[in-house]
Amino acid sequence: MLIITEKPSVAKDFAKALACSFSASDQAYKSRDGEITIVHCVGHLFNLQQPDFYDERFKHWNQLPIIPQQFAYDINSQTKEVAKNVIQHIKNHKNDAILIATDADREGEIIARECLLASRISDYSKIKRFWVSQALTPEVILEGIKNAKPSYLYDDIAEQGFARQKADWLVGMNFTRFMTNMSGVLLTAGRVQTAILSAINTRCKSIADFKSEKYYEHFGNFFDNNGNECIGIFLDETENTSFPNPLEKLNYLSGKRASLISNKTEEKRINPPLLYNLNDLQKEAFRLYGYSAEKTLQIVQKLYEEYKCVSYPRTPSKVMGEDNLQLCIKTAIKLSTKYIEYLGIFSKGDYSSSNKRVFDDSKLEAHHAIIPLEPLPYNTTIEEQSIYFLILERFFLAFGPAHVYEKQTVFLDVNGSRFKIIGKKIIDNGWKTFVTINTPEEKDNILDSQVLSEIDWDNLNLNTITIVPKNTKALKFFNEASILAFMENPKSIETEGKLVGLGTAATRHTFIPKLLKSKYIEFNKKDIVITELGKAFLEGLTKSPAKLLADISQTTKWEEQLKDNPELFLENIKEYIRDSVSTPINLKSEFAKFQTKQNYNKKRRA
Repeated sequence: MLIITEKPSVAKDFAKALACSFSASDQAYKSRDGEITIVHCVGHLFNLQQPDFYDERFKHWNQLPIIPQQFAYDINSQTKEVAKNVIQHIKNHKNDAILIATDADREGEIIARECLLASRISDYSKIKRFWVSQALTPEVILEGIKNAKPSYLYDDIAEQGFARQKADWLVGMNFTRFMTNMSGVLLTAGRVQTAILSAINTRCKSIADFKSEKYYEHFGNFFDNNGNECIGIFLDETENTSFPNPLEKLNYLSGKRASLISNKTEEKRINPPLLYNLNDLQKEAFRLYGYSAEKTLQIVQKLYEEYKCVSYPRTPSKVMGEDNLQLCIKTAIKLSTKYIEYLGIFSKGDYSSSNKRVFDDSKLEAHHAIIPLEPLPYNTTIEEQSIYFLILERFFLAFGPAHVYEKQTVFLDVNGSRFKIIGKKIIDNGWKTFVTINTPEEKDNILDSQVLSEIDWDNLNLNTITIVPKNTKALKFFNEASILAFMENPKSIETEGKLVGLGTAATRHTFIPKLLKSKYIEFNKKDIVITELGKAFLEGLTKSPAKLLADISQTTKWEEQLKDNPELFLENIKEYIRDSVSTPINLKSEFAKFQTKQNYNKKRRA
C-alpha cells in the first residue's frame, strides 16, 4: 500500500503508527516487509501552466481573453525534487492500493489528485481516502485507515476544488492584464479579494461621508413610598426620542404620580457559546490578544500537528458529529481531571446526544468544530497557551447550562407622557459562572440591569427628569476580526440580507495579506483602510465591463454555484471573462500619477 500525505510531519506520524522507517534510497518511509510505503508532498507540488504555454501570443498582455480549452500543470520549481519523488512512487504502485492522506479538505483533495493526474493514474478503484478531524495519534491513524472510504465518494469535493482553482487562475490572469492594459499601472485582480476590497472601500467611504447628528435621551427617576428607585426612558407619542431639548416641556412632570399601563415579566435564556470554528477562533484571538488571522492559524496548526492537543483547525463547523458523543465525554473527563477549575462546569454539562447545539449532523461540514483533545504540553509559549485555553474553555462552556433571567418590561403614564422601564433578575447564572477568559457578551446598560421586584407600582412618583445629549456614530473601520466576520456572513448593500460566505474557513486569512501586498489597503493601527491606489482601482473597474468583479452579491452567487454545480460555475466565469475583456476602456489619464510613482520606485530599486 502507498500512503500519500500532504506534509512531512504527517508522513512521520503515519510512519510511527505503522512501524515504518525512513529509507534514504527511496526517499520514503517503508515497513520492514515492504508492504507499506509512505511518501509526502509539501503542499501544492504543481501549478497551472502560464498563459504562453497554451499559445505563444499570450506572451503579450494585450492578447485577451485567456481561456485554455484544457488546463495543464507544471511542477512547482521550488518543490521539483519532492514532486518527482511522489510521481515515481505513485507510478511504482499504480497497481497497488493507494491511500490519500492529505489534509481532509478541498485543498488537500486537489493536492493529492494533482499528483495522481501527473502520474497518469486512470484506475481509481484501488484508491481510498483517509479523512479524520482528530489529532493524528497512532490510534487515530490506525482507526482512520480501517475506516477509509473509496476515493470516488470525494469526487464532489475534488470537482469544487479544481473548478475554484481554474476560476481563480482565469480571473487573476485576465483581469490583472485587462486592468493593467487600461490603466498603464500594474493592477492585480482576484475573484474574492476584489469583492473584499470593495467592501472595505464601501465602509471607508461611509465613515468619510458620515455627519454626526445630535440627539437626546431623557430619563425619569421614580421613587415609591418605601424609597425604592427605578429609572425609565421617556417616550414621546411616536416612540422617537430624537427631538431637541424638551426639558422645559417635561419639567412640569416632576413630582407627579405615575400610573401603571402594563407590567410584563418573561423568562429569558442565553445559551452557552457554540464551539469554535476557525473563523470564530481567529476573531476572538484578535479581540483578546491582537493576533492576526494568519498568526492564530499558525499557532493552532502547531497545536494540532506538533503537540496533537487539539483537533483539525481549518474547519467551518461549530458543531460535532452525532457519532462524536463518546469522544467528547472521554475528552471532558480527561481534561477536567487535569484542569480542575473546569470540574464545576463539567459536572453541570449536557453530554447527551439530545444536545443538538453541540451534536448535529445537519450542520456538520467537512470537519467537526475545534476541540481540545489532550492537555497542553509543558514548555509551550505564552501565545500557544493563550490559544489552547481559549479552545479548552469554549469546549467546556459549550456543554454548560443556560444563563436564565427574568426580563421585566413596565410602561408608565405620567400626566399623559409615557416612560419605559426595563429590569432584569438573574435566576440561574448558568455557564456565565464559569467564564474565566473575557469572552464577548451582551452589555447591560443601567436600564437592563435594574432589579424591579421590590417596586410598589401603585405608589410611584416621578422625582426628576434627566436629559442626556448624545451623537450618532459612524460605523467602525474593519479590523482583522470584523473583516473575517464579514467574509463569513456578508450582507448585500441593497437588501442588507445575509449572503453566502466569501472564501472558505481555510482561505479567508489570506486575502488581507494579498491586498496589502498589492498596496490597495493599509493598516492605521488596527483599522483597515483603503489606499488611493485601491480607490482608483475600484473606480476604474466600475467604469469597465468587468465591474461585477467588485460586486459582493455576484461573488457570493459564484460561491453558491461553486458548491451546487462546479461545471456551471466555471462556464459562467468563462462567459463573464469573454464579455468583460471585449471592450477595453482607456483609464491611463486617471492613473498617470501612479504610473509616475511606479517608474520612480523602479529606478530606485535599479
